[in-house]
Amino acid sequence: MRILICGLIVCLFPIGSLAAVPNVLFFDEPFDGPVLDPATWRAEIATSGVRWCDENPGAWEGPGYWVEEGEACYGIAAYPPYGSAELSGGLLHLSSTNGEAFPYVVSRLPGSVALFPPVGDFTLSVGMRFDHITFWGTFLVVLDTPSTEPVGSNQVGHTDDVLLMIAGDGTEGWELYSALDGSFDPIAFVPLGFQLRDFELECVGTSFTVRVDGEVVYGPVTGTLRPTAIFLGNPVLAYWYSADWCWFSVDYIRVEVPVTALADVRSWGAIKAMY
Repeated sequence: MRILICGLIVCLFPIGSLAAVPNVLFFDEPFDGPVLDPATWRAEIATSGVRWCDENPGAWEGPGYWVEEGEACYGIAAYPPYGSAELSGGLLHLSSTNGEAFPYVVSRLPGSVALFPPVGDFTLSVGMRFDHITFWGTFLVVLDTPSTEPVGSNQVGHTDDVLLMIAGDGTEGWELYSALDGSFDPIAFVPLGFQLRDFELECVGTSFTVRVDGEVVYGPVTGTLRPTAIFLGNPVLAYWYSADWCWFSVDYIRVEVPVTALADVRSWGAIKAMY
């Protein structure tokens, strides 16, 4: 009887199908609307409002504090618009000729829209390209932070909180950074091309893998960070000198999680009831 039941289970759930568990969307941002969704993004400060005044020139992680538009940061003030965060052609285009500030698009946390599941496996997929490369960085940053509220001395995060940062690298290419192994360092270099590239951060248990255009460039590596937020652009006020910023466009940000319905089936009777 035990052999018969095992045989029936194999017939109902072939071994190959158990291995290939499909994914479902947890979060999807296709950037195809007329405006940024204010429930997801702090759209009110995308190209105006507060900017981060960091104690260390060039840094966004603090220590520091938020300053209002027109308020001096070490003697320098920024005035809006800080650039353009334009939705067109199904992409979000971020650019700036404002030497002191750049668009800053950050997910709202605390907020009503979660970008990542609090537990379990997930896959983050991002489609983006750089349109203008300089030596002054703008980024897409995936990080573990309790809050993105731009108030007081609450920095958006710390480099030690970064699971993945995608940055332009001067005129030579893309630089990927991560602190998943315990230290914030470059993890991969991608030769420059002004075309859309697909970036993927996969989490299985506590193991993380980074892919570019489907090819593994980092990992698997075990990490304890858990992503809670994403920011695009750069939040800082560049008081040290007038910056020539990198420009980039984002096609989509997508988070998928595996279907877990079968994990809740606890008895043979429950399996038979499905059929």
